[in-house]
Amino acid sequence: MRIRAIGLLIGMALAWTGAFFFVKTYHDGVAQQAGLIADRIEVPEDWIVVSEHVEREQFVCFNTKPCPTLSRTWQADRVLEATDLQRLTDTLGWDFELDGDCQRGDDEVGVSSVCSAVATSEGYRIQLRVDSPEPGSASMVRLRLTSAGQ
Repeated sequence: MRIRAIGLLIGMALAWTGAFFFVKTYHDGVAQQAGLIADRIEVPEDWIVVSEHVEREQFVCFNTKPCPTLSRTWQADRVLEATDLQRLTDTLGWDFELDGDCQRGDDEVGVSSVCSAVATSEGYRIQLRVDSPEPGSASMVRLRLTSAGQ
């Protein structure tokens, strides 16, 4: 009886370990796919990546924190205009909907979102958002890739 219980415990531990590595490999592949899509976005060489975060796929994803999600932020080399965002999205070949004119309002305080572009492709929702940290300062461009099912 004791040997059977030990064998059962060892079998359960091996099954759990195998399932863990199978799921981890799958989830890492999904995150890698999001990274490949994000890498298609060719920004000017003068732009600096200031942050990047990948939220890997999980067993349970919440509306407040969807997964998989990839976020990347660049510091542009100047204040961007709507034509700059249009030029960036045109090179990607996805059908983006542009929103906003990329002009900061005179009454806005702090970081302001001035325009954005959204598309859906390959099972992902792709959003590029241009933020103005303060009047006259170089724009920040934020990429957010989320699963289109979210």
